[in-house]
Parts: sequence; C-alpha cells; structure tokens
Amino acid sequence: MGDTSLVLPEAKSGTHVEYSTVKGYFLQSEDSTDPSKFDFKKSNFGLIDRTYETDDISSKDLDLSSAKDQWQRFARYVRHLNEHAPDDVKFKVIFMGRHGQGWHNVAESKYGTEAWDCHWSLLEGADGITWADANLTDLGEQQAQDAHQLWDSLLAGEENGIPPPETYYVSPLVRAIQTVAITFEKLDLPYQLPFKPIVKELLREAIGVHTCDRRSSATFIRDSYPFLTIEGGFAETDPLWKADLREPDSTRKVRMTMLLDDIFASDENTFISFTSHSGAIGSLLQAVNHRSFGLETGGVIPVFLKAQTVKGDRNTPDPEPSGTPPNCTANPTSTPSL
Repeated sequence: MGDTSLVLPEAKSGTHVEYSTVKGYFLQSEDSTDPSKFDFKKSNFGLIDRTYETDDISSKDLDLSSAKDQWQRFARYVRHLNEHAPDDVKFKVIFMGRHGQGWHNVAESKYGTEAWDCHWSLLEGADGITWADANLTDLGEQQAQDAHQLWDSLLAGEENGIPPPETYYVSPLVRAIQTVAITFEKLDLPYQLPFKPIVKELLREAIGVHTCDRRSSATFIRDSYPFLTIEGGFAETDPLWKADLREPDSTRKVRMTMLLDDIFASDENTFISFTSHSGAIGSLLQAVNHRSFGLETGGVIPVFLKAQTVKGDRNTPDPEPSGTPPNCTANPTSTPSL
C-alpha cells in the first residue's frame, strides 16, 4: 500500500498502545447480538439500558427510562473514567459509520461479485453507471438522511441527550464525504462543537485495483467540498492506489491501527465520529479486538474503546503479498442489464 513508516505524535521507542473494546455497554459488542437482526435506528445506536456507578450524581434530574438520558448518563460515566484513569490509559467512544449506498454497490449487485472483482471493478464505469470514486445513489442519500434523523431525535441541547461528536473524521472517498455531510451538516449542534470534518487518508477502503477505491485529487476534494479540513501532508494525487495490486487484509488492519495511534495521540476528545467503509470498519474492529460485525450501507455503530500504553514493541504480522485481480472463470460481460 505504499510507505507505512508514518511517524506519529508522541510515539516513544519501546512502547506501544494496545486497544481493546469495553464490553457490556453496547449490544453490537456482545456475542449474543445477531448482526443480521440488529437495527441501530431502533435500538438507540445499540446502547444497553443499564445503570452506572456515576448515576447517583444529580440522578434526581434524570429519567432513567429515557433514551436521551441513558446517553447522558453514559457520557458522564465515560468522562468520569477518563478523569480517574492512570496516565497510560485513555477511553474514547467512536461512532463508526459506513457510507450510504454508492454506485459501485449497485454495479457489484448488477454484475455479481465474481465478475465485479475480476473485470468490472477495474473499469471507470459501464452501462451508464460511473463508479470510479463513486457517488451516493438516491438510496444512499436517503440512508444518510435516516442517520441524520436519528441523531436529530437524540440530540437535545448542549448538555442533554446523546453527546454530539467532538471531532469528525472522514475518508477521502466521495461517497463517505457525501454521507458525513448529509448526516451531520444540518444538525442543531452546540456552537462549541461545530461540524468541521477532517479528511484522513488512512480512513479509506481497501486500496488498489478497484477504481471505486481510488480517491480524487486534493484540488477536486477541496473545491467540491469546502467545508472539509484536509489533514497535513495530503498529496495532490492518490499516492496509495495501484491498478494492479490490492491491499491485503492484514495490511489494512495495520493501517487502521496506525490511524488509531494517530488519533489517540493527537486528539484529546472523547466522542468521535468516523465515516468510512465496510472493509475499513471491519479492520478497525479487528484492531480493537471487537467481534466481527457487518454493517449495511448507511449503518452506524458506536464502539467503546480503551487504549493503554504498554512496554515493548507491537507485534505485527509478516506482510501478506498484495492481491492481484483474479482471473475471470466465465465471460464477465454476459450479464443482464438493470
């Protein structure tokens, strides 16, 4: 995937950060939850209805049966943990959101996954569909709007309801940028916590071969989406995508761990939003020892994370060879039209 020797803020030789998922707080983190039946919109983002050791603080002002107050009590508890944690421990809650349906998703469904992987994904588009750095479909926009409506229903002023993200990070791919804008831009947010999403190169989908995963130029992104902040060192043209090599899963997990190292070292905020992709989210979950949990397009799950600095260098897997486009076993163009 290119050079991964990124020097991170506050990196210290002889130590590394171990990430783990704090279980018992979200349904999606529990082994008993069936991902195929999970609906984040109907389950308060999966937040478990429970008590916390901090509930006795001003509890008379809380409705313990309210979804909004459940979030308020949880947020108080997380901040309490951070205030009393040792210096080598941090807690964060990351809302991991998958973009809404893009035209590449439509194309894969149209042609079938095998033909998509071996032939169609290498093209810029076909049959009236463009999927290179794919845009959202109408359905994808509606899925992002559904997430917006859920946030809107759970927000209730500066100190009530669900805590709004304090930082927004987004993949540089267009479908993720469009999703984060629809989801958050028109919310009534506290003036101290404005919507100012930051583009992170590492927060993208698996890199290489598929043109839908090749990002647009920095100039295009900046001119088309002026509300974005683009991180420092962001190259004008995509430095990571290669037409003939596909990033293997183990490398993507390393990339996501590097992203977490960066954010935990440089961002002191507790409640954070990632708007990204199915593969990237899957690798993020692996990096924090969370159970596998597939998301539909437009899906969102919060994950309660603990980061602890420990002695010793991080063990990383031996590099897998990069994947190449598979050979088609049948004529990939013999498919029905939409």
